[in-house]
Amino acid sequence: MLELRNVHAYYGESHILQGIDLDVASSRCVAILGRNGAGKTTTLRSILGLVPAQQGTIRFKGQDITHAATHRIVRLGIAFVPENRGIFANVTVEEHLAIARSAASHRPALKPIEYVYEVFPRLAERRHSLGGQLSGGEQQMLAVGRALIAAPDLMVLDEPSEGLAPVIVETLERVLVDVKASGIPILLVEQNYHLATRLADYVYVLSQGRVQFAGETVALLSNEDVRRTYLSV
Repeated sequence: MLELRNVHAYYGESHILQGIDLDVASSRCVAILGRNGAGKTTTLRSILGLVPAQQGTIRFKGQDITHAATHRIVRLGIAFVPENRGIFANVTVEEHLAIARSAASHRPALKPIEYVYEVFPRLAERRHSLGGQLSGGEQQMLAVGRALIAAPDLMVLDEPSEGLAPVIVETLERVLVDVKASGIPILLVEQNYHLATRLADYVYVLSQGRVQFAGETVALLSNEDVRRTYLSV
């Protein structure tokens, strides 16, 4: 589904990604873990074309997207939920979803807005509220719902639980479990180690722009050296 090979990326003169290899297979949830500054978000941004890969290849559904424009990558079926959520303060919940649905009108399995309200009933109650009036948890629900409406081939999420109350994290976890069960693969960057390892089938641990561990989640759970050295857990 998604394949990165020897990907290098820079911010200015800083060499952030130093040869990343990563795979996301169909119907799998893959987590990228690591301390702040490890290169996790840059990996996601490279996949989306937001930070250009200076070396290596990125392929999605067999197509080389290494140097593709972000709008083309999204059109191929990657839905991105960014860390900052990307919610517009003066646009209502329903307008956000309508815009997302219009932008994804080419998708064969496009979902109705009511589908998002079934997944997140709280959004149905807040459908006429402006984005700036929503709580952090409601904004994250909207960001995820906006991605789901396109019925993507791959969902990419950057720190989805950051700053959320435990009850909202539980809701988000249930939704992502259902997404995975529906056959949509997930690539997840997450600082919440316990959430990530509950969701993920496979884990990559990054440090200083390199993959230090890649394996099934159960292998990470039993590897105290990796957890202590790179994750402090």
